[in-house]
Amino acid sequence: MARFRTVLSAVARAANRGSKSLRRVSGNNMFYAGVTLLFMGDPIAMGFFMVLIAIVLFLPSSSDPMTVVPRERLHLWPLTAWERYGLRMVSPLLNPLAWVMLAGMIWKRITWGLWALVASFFLAGFIGSSLRTPGVWVPPIHLGGLTQIVRKDLRQFLTALDLYCALLIAVPALYLRLTGELTTDARVPLTGLVVVIVSTMALTLFGLDGESGLARYRLLPLSGWRVLAAKGIAYLLLVLLVTSPLSPSGGLAGGLIALAVGQFVSVKQVIPQSRWRFRASSQFGYSLAQMLLALFGFGAVTQLGISCLGLCAFVYGVSLWICGRHLTAIIMLAQSTNA
Repeated sequence: MARFRTVLSAVARAANRGSKSLRRVSGNNMFYAGVTLLFMGDPIAMGFFMVLIAIVLFLPSSSDPMTVVPRERLHLWPLTAWERYGLRMVSPLLNPLAWVMLAGMIWKRITWGLWALVASFFLAGFIGSSLRTPGVWVPPIHLGGLTQIVRKDLRQFLTALDLYCALLIAVPALYLRLTGELTTDARVPLTGLVVVIVSTMALTLFGLDGESGLARYRLLPLSGWRVLAAKGIAYLLLVLLVTSPLSPSGGLAGGLIALAVGQFVSVKQVIPQSRWRFRASSQFGYSLAQMLLALFGFGAVTQLGISCLGLCAFVYGVSLWICGRHLTAIIMLAQSTNA
């Protein structure tokens, strides 16, 4: 039993570390926006953002705790066959959601139908976590010399959970738009909400590149502004995707301004990120300034007309030029240091 308890404790610690990193949303713009609105007397907005985050986190939070253990190490543990069976039976209880499912089963106020629906999603996340995570597929995009680097950046953005929170709004909006039930007055605020949700991705452009990514930029025959342009193209394509059922011109304007601010922050400080997690920025001041300016650009286009989109593109172009020169200097300095 001593060996069994030791192994079970190790699995519990590893699963707890993974769940903590998954629940880390305090540096995300959705959290900052919710807290700001809470202090402005709108607690419902905070609750709305938390519900969005909880829905997106439900499936990855339902994962099997045993998946944190490499298969090779599991086979090397000195456990008997019965101890392995016992570990397999007890380990699901290390997931807090398993206890929530058990509590829902005995709580009389929850109907069996609702419990079965939630339990099926939990079971899907539990079983699916044991499968090999498939690669993120990106359709071919022909952009000359930037084709492959844009596809790489798209794959990185597609592993950000922020995007899936935006899809929770975009997909129902698309359905209501097709059925004619989405009013014109609802499109503008929903577009602004989507712009805020995906804005953190623009603050962490180099978060997944790491040291190997920076070395690749030093080896590629690309100037700094082209590297940033590739990331901007990938980001704006996704912004257009999630705002297309609502107000794509307003979403593009907000995305351009969010990207203009995000480039300054990303070049100034590289904040490491993890795949299939929410993006986290560094300082509240940068996030607040980015959200306010992005909403200002979005509001200018929706209220004054699409002609303001050119001004947003100009602001982005100036930011791209300045940040591109700064990034080129960083790359050249790294090349001279390595030489």
